[in-house]
Amino acid sequence: MAIASLTKLMTTWVILHRLPLAYSQRGPCLTVSVNDVAAYRYDVATDQSNAAIALGERLCEGQLLRGLLVHSAGDYAALLVEMTGLSTATFVRLMNRDAKILGLDQTHYGDITGIGSQDLSTAHDQAVMAVDLMAAEPIVRQIVALPRVALPVAGVLWSYTPFVGQGGVVGVKSGFTGLAGGCDVMAINFRVGAHVVTTYSVVLGDHGSNPIVGAGEDALALARAVRPLLRVARTSTGSTVEWTGSRDYLVASSRR
Repeated sequence: MAIASLTKLMTTWVILHRLPLAYSQRGPCLTVSVNDVAAYRYDVATDQSNAAIALGERLCEGQLLRGLLVHSAGDYAALLVEMTGLSTATFVRLMNRDAKILGLDQTHYGDITGIGSQDLSTAHDQAVMAVDLMAAEPIVRQIVALPRVALPVAGVLWSYTPFVGQGGVVGVKSGFTGLAGGCDVMAINFRVGAHVVTTYSVVLGDHGSNPIVGAGEDALALARAVRPLLRVARTSTGSTVEWTGSRDYLVASSRR
């Protein structure tokens, strides 16, 4: 199915593997050019997700990642790719290469933002993508938990991802296009005895009246449905959390 801005999870993966960054760091910076402003204005005119930029504005990797992950700014994705020195076509090839490396065998990327019709995946693959990204890149886990972000020209922008900061929800990413409908990858923390367990649920293709919120509500309902299937199990060295439900709910990733 089309996955809209869930595509930006892989965009972030490739960026951080080329330009590693910790949450406290700002990373490399660039100055917004005439061409960057023209591309931003095109995004606005075509109703693509964006964050306002201005000619001569100085933006650094950390700010761009916050705008990309919290507010799904497509123009910020383009600026991050520009920062790598790669062409967009080469960058997309890397996205598809890394999808294969991660075992996302039913995933294909056609662009860096998910606006096109060639960004296709499954809920299973996107769950794996989210777990791998959140486990490999602590900065992502910290950013997606932010309900809002303050940017130099764009100002304060709120997260499009439903329920962030409520009831243990810690992101990860939502998206919408007319083709894809509403999509949501939700990570939520549950306390099980003395343990905190993060579960991931993915909903694609909500075509209701409020599709992003609808996808988020379904993802939250799924997460809450599986919570009772987690229980504390005693071990010789203490305790752990045990899954008692069907293995059909589980996905294997390269990190877990």
